[in-house]
Amino acid sequence: MAEITIIPAKNRSDEVVRTAAYARVSSSSEDQLNSFAAQIRYYTELLQNSTDAVFVDMYADEGISGTSAAKRTEFQRMMNDCRKGKIDRILAKSISRFARNTKDSLEAVRELKTLGISVYFEKENIDTGEISSEMMLAIYSQFAQEESMSISRNCRMGVHKRMMDGTYKTASTPFGYDYVNGELKINPEKAEIVKQIFSWYVSGIGLNEIAVRLNSLGVRKEVWRHGTIRCILTNERYIGDSLLQKRFTTDTLPFKAVRNRGEKEQYYVKGTHEPIIEKAVFDNAQRMLSGKDKPSGLAKERSPFSRKIICGNCGTAFRRKPRKGCVCWVCRKHDESADNCNIRQIRETEFQAAFIKLWNKLQAHGKAILAPMLRQFETLSEKEKSGNTQLAELCKEISDIKQQTYLLTMLNSQGTLDGAYFKERTQELDRKLITAQKQLHANLDDKDSERFDELRKLIGIFERAEQITDFDEIKFGQIVDKITVLSETEIRIDIIGGIGFTERIVR
Repeated sequence: MAEITIIPAKNRSDEVVRTAAYARVSSSSEDQLNSFAAQIRYYTELLQNSTDAVFVDMYADEGISGTSAAKRTEFQRMMNDCRKGKIDRILAKSISRFARNTKDSLEAVRELKTLGISVYFEKENIDTGEISSEMMLAIYSQFAQEESMSISRNCRMGVHKRMMDGTYKTASTPFGYDYVNGELKINPEKAEIVKQIFSWYVSGIGLNEIAVRLNSLGVRKEVWRHGTIRCILTNERYIGDSLLQKRFTTDTLPFKAVRNRGEKEQYYVKGTHEPIIEKAVFDNAQRMLSGKDKPSGLAKERSPFSRKIICGNCGTAFRRKPRKGCVCWVCRKHDESADNCNIRQIRETEFQAAFIKLWNKLQAHGKAILAPMLRQFETLSEKEKSGNTQLAELCKEISDIKQQTYLLTMLNSQGTLDGAYFKERTQELDRKLITAQKQLHANLDDKDSERFDELRKLIGIFERAEQITDFDEIKFGQIVDKITVLSETEIRIDIIGGIGFTERIVR
């Protein structure tokens, strides 16, 4: 008979568990429990008598919503440290402090479990190291998410009520005004520039030419662009009125502010502040912008392709040209003269067919293409940030402040420090930490975060998408940024997230 030797299970109780803590705190709150030093002191005292645990680091995001993990830099730093094997266990006051988004919460916990890291939520007494904890975590996370959504709904109801009764006041300040004690007041110097813009435009000067003139005059630090001029010319604030709810917050997590294209009610309130432009001049500018004052007397038909098609040969925008029995798009320079650009017109139906083909490819293979791409971009972003000297110095400063705070807390808990000195010194370190973290956030590139959000949005769209046989304007508007015509038979479609796909034009 074969000899069997039983190898006993390894006893891990003698190993030191590297423990970290995560919290979301508010730098503007006077409550000492929201102080970074107080958080460190709490967790240090919690672990100081433990023989099998050591406090590694405190990760705290200041004044940031828990409905999306993407913009919580400290949360992302903690996850990266976990991936590097620096942490064995994470402590959190509650699930709502960890995340208010059920999807983010479960995704993070599942990833941590695959890394062998457990999370303990004190309020709910849930330890993800236990096999049965995930169902309870999902339930409590849903409660936290519903609480956040309920708060958001209540806030929106209050805003809508104030919009309906005309008492809503927006803090956004159009160029030409100053925001003083909750009211828009005319800034005389800037108001003259606004008047000049309207005067130039109604006299026949184009948007690009106006931008060039303003830039040559050095009117402001920011560069004037075609779109900036259009925004000023179409803003009803300049005639003393206010159109409310031009943008709205989505009802689902993560909450996002999106442009209102008719999905929600809007409220037009007259006479909310002093006007800069006469209504007759403003109305004239609107007619010119819509094309109604042109000789044909007809407004241009709006197309989903408008301002999205660019010539890859000369860089000029394509214009829409109705033909007998069809609609074509043609390079403006080629339309003036074939000698200026050799790329000829393309039918609108051919652009539509190319989009249908791209949509169906992404529907079939989108997750396999987009998910690895998102991970690659995140890795590159981390490498770029690690190579940024200023960011590296700020991160080192924050780390040094945390180490000093940790050391002071340890000495104070052992009774070797004077209480008054400890309080004064930790308050000073708190102020330095807040300043350093604000500088760090100011130096972080928000474009990366936006790009990652867009890629996640794409993945979400194509997880639920179906194949299409007909062109869909809404789907096109959801994902397409621009189309570059490379030749008469080839185009590149750039979608949100900064990704481009080359498609053949089938004729």
